[in-house]
Amino acid sequence: MTRALTAVVTQRALFEHIHKREKDELLEGWAKLIKILDYLVSVLPTRAFIHSTDDVNTTNAFVPLVAYLAINNIHFSDEASIKQATHWLYAALMWSRYTAQTDQRLERDLSLIVQHASPWTVLREQIVDQRGRIEVKAADLEGRGTSHPLYRMTSVMTKTHGAIDWFNGAPLGTTHGKAYQLHSHHIFPTSVLYKNGFDPDNHLHRKVVNEIANRAFLTADSNITLSNEVPEVYLPQVEEKYPGSLAMQFIPMDPDLWRVERYTDFLQARREMIARKINEYMDALIAEPEVMHERSISDLIKLGEGITLEFKSTLQWDVIQNQINKNLRYSCLKTITAFLNSQGGTLIIGVEDDGNVLGLQRDLTLVKNKSLDGFEQTLMTFVSTHIGAEYAPYIAVRFEDLEGQQVCAVDVDKAAAPAFMTGNKGKEFFVRLGNTTRSLDAEETHSYIQMNWE
Repeated sequence: MTRALTAVVTQRALFEHIHKREKDELLEGWAKLIKILDYLVSVLPTRAFIHSTDDVNTTNAFVPLVAYLAINNIHFSDEASIKQATHWLYAALMWSRYTAQTDQRLERDLSLIVQHASPWTVLREQIVDQRGRIEVKAADLEGRGTSHPLYRMTSVMTKTHGAIDWFNGAPLGTTHGKAYQLHSHHIFPTSVLYKNGFDPDNHLHRKVVNEIANRAFLTADSNITLSNEVPEVYLPQVEEKYPGSLAMQFIPMDPDLWRVERYTDFLQARREMIARKINEYMDALIAEPEVMHERSISDLIKLGEGITLEFKSTLQWDVIQNQINKNLRYSCLKTITAFLNSQGGTLIIGVEDDGNVLGLQRDLTLVKNKSLDGFEQTLMTFVSTHIGAEYAPYIAVRFEDLEGQQVCAVDVDKAAAPAFMTGNKGKEFFVRLGNTTRSLDAEETHSYIQMNWE
């Protein structure tokens, strides 16, 4: 809850960012968090078939959802948005996005949520960068037991397919009382397998016996009273009593595979079915591509400065001296360089630190044709000269009219190679540290590059 509150109040993941917040701000954030959680409690069971924390391997996966809702009026904008978010949530859970390097990954993902009005595609790209793919393969299930994230995903998938209890017909995708809570049932009973070639003292044998592919989901009432009957006896009875109920839990329908002698073949067939069903459902969720667009400049200003967002009053105009000051350009270029070397971000020019809009009027008098095109050309010339033309593809410039004033947003992606800025002090290497831009010395730069690119 503390991490979720931090996300609501600061749009950040690290606890340190909430320590100095005022009591009133925390109370306001808490009230907002309660509304967000109430909304998720109504949405997740019906749309993602997640009924409790028992359905997930870590509650950290909810933090990005909380952060998204906190800055989007506590609701998903439409049906497509819910599906995109659900797809991302499943992927994050399946591939353990937040079970290691939790702080860093959450901080990165929350920064993307701040930057992008529709963040789910770029968030999925983080998982692909981490794991190589989102698609599930049959081999991913081999030897995996109930502690693996794919176990919970298999449970969720059975609910999406309308699974029911094999012995009392109770639907598994609705909330149940204690006697009807979901339990995991060995399709081939362990006692039967250990009498037919599997050794309970052999670690590898135990893994095969307790595989996800040998698990079905029943209510507690059925699982407790179920005898050790072999599948070739009880599965035909289940199918006769509740037609289609086996397919809802991805059971291979070849009766020959239900014999104990064919257990390993059954496992392979069911692994393939589970993987296919997960992939089909995941693909269906994003059949309608997400419409990508950046968050508006006005919305970004409301969020305030952060690790991926910085405001600058001007590009070259000195508001104190009321004249051009060419050294000011380096302030903007340092921030752009730091974003290139960190996790990307957005620099807004024409806005003071407190969010007050100044506009670009003075800066426009210093550029070609006194136009926005001239401003963009000037800025990108500075980038090419002082950072390098090869970094231009990572930078996009846009403008917005606010309060009758033109404001510039410079959206920066993380670069594929380290970026240095050449200024009055020669070449310097900058990174983002919290809300600030910091220059690293030679030793720090070497270590940072090794950690982030090599």
